[in-house]
Amino acid sequence: MKRRFKIIAWLAGVTVLGILIFQAYWVYNTYKTGERNFNTTVLNALYKAIDKYPLSVSKLPYGLQSKTPYLPLINVIHQSVNKSHAPKLYTKSGALITIKDSAQVYSGNSISILPVSSGNLLAAQQLVALLLTEQAGKPIELDTLTRLFKKELQEKGIDLPFKLVLLKAGQQPASGQITSNIPFTRDNQVVAVKLNNTFQYLIAQNIGPAIVSLLLIILSGGSLIYMGLIINRQMQLDGLKNDFINNITHELRTPIAILKSSSESLLKFGDLTDTGKTIRHLNINLDILDKLDKNVDRILDITRYEHGIKSINYELIHIDQLIENIIGRFSIRDELTVHYHSELTNKLVSTDAYIIDTVISNLMDNAIKYSEEPANIQVITSNLAGNGWQIQVIDNGIGISANNIPYIFDKFYRVGSGNLHNVKGYGLGLSYVKQLVTSLNGSISAKSKLGAGTEFIIKFPDNE
Repeated sequence: MKRRFKIIAWLAGVTVLGILIFQAYWVYNTYKTGERNFNTTVLNALYKAIDKYPLSVSKLPYGLQSKTPYLPLINVIHQSVNKSHAPKLYTKSGALITIKDSAQVYSGNSISILPVSSGNLLAAQQLVALLLTEQAGKPIELDTLTRLFKKELQEKGIDLPFKLVLLKAGQQPASGQITSNIPFTRDNQVVAVKLNNTFQYLIAQNIGPAIVSLLLIILSGGSLIYMGLIINRQMQLDGLKNDFINNITHELRTPIAILKSSSESLLKFGDLTDTGKTIRHLNINLDILDKLDKNVDRILDITRYEHGIKSINYELIHIDQLIENIIGRFSIRDELTVHYHSELTNKLVSTDAYIIDTVISNLMDNAIKYSEEPANIQVITSNLAGNGWQIQVIDNGIGISANNIPYIFDKFYRVGSGNLHNVKGYGLGLSYVKQLVTSLNGSISAKSKLGAGTEFIIKFPDNE
């Protein structure tokens, strides 16, 4: 079973690791794709800003601003031009400008008037502005270019702080920096974009896929971890079951052997004729059967308290008298020393006397069983800081390891080595104690250290 669990745990670990690697790669790839798309969008916005720059800084001829736009060309044309051979102008970006439909190009001695259609007006204006900007040869106005670039970015939904920088001749841009040539400058200058908070922007843009991926990782990992915990718990329960079967077999074998030997003695060895021996054997049998009956009742009581079948009998009792009576029953043992100390301001408490008796008796019985030397037990009652009171049972026994402390109140759980235990029992004592304490709305905890004894702390609320 353990080997199978290790194989399952190993496979689950490999699966979780594979999911983590795949999801991490998917998130990274999504981020890099978003980064490339973002850079392309910014670069296109820069191209458009550069294309619009000449139109923003140049003063266009009157003809391109009139209601019937035209281009005055200095030229000498003496013949008619066929419509199909009408002049065509192209911008540097490849935009085609066709002359307004006309069978003739009006000509004079040195100037030709070329009508421009409304569909080609913007391209014609940009072309003329480009030519005028090239001819003027003025330095680039970064404020104007910045304004145009910012407008283009805003139209694309990007609102990040940035700075445009003109690179000097021979200056190389930083790695990954977005740059573009400015074609209408004499020395073909390069403008670079310095964007701030790019990483935060890209994360915000990809937060949806990242969250989905994170949820898938958490759900997948959590499911596998939960499955592992369930399997481990099932293995523990299986071990507890086998341990309980072995323990109860050993525990039942002893009384059965005593009953068998006692009965055989009466039947086969003529002890029936001896009244004294007969009474002694019968008393032994009754004592054994009484112990078995009590163990069966204890198992049944656990089930009853778990299902709320057994009622609680609250009554006002003198706690000191009750505990002293319990200690009195144990004081006949020579190997036991019990000290009781009460710090309660009010000795009368409302509780179930039978349950308190059973709880303290079980804890003291355990303290005696698990002591390698004469048992020394302290019982202390005191008030809680808020409302309520508590009982502390402290012994000098062999102690409990930190690994076993969380499980000592589990049903059938016993601290031991394998299927063999030096102390007799079914593993029901502390589970039964916890069930009884819980039925009184109380809580029980334990503090222990190997070789230094154990302390049980039982807390109860005040019951008016």
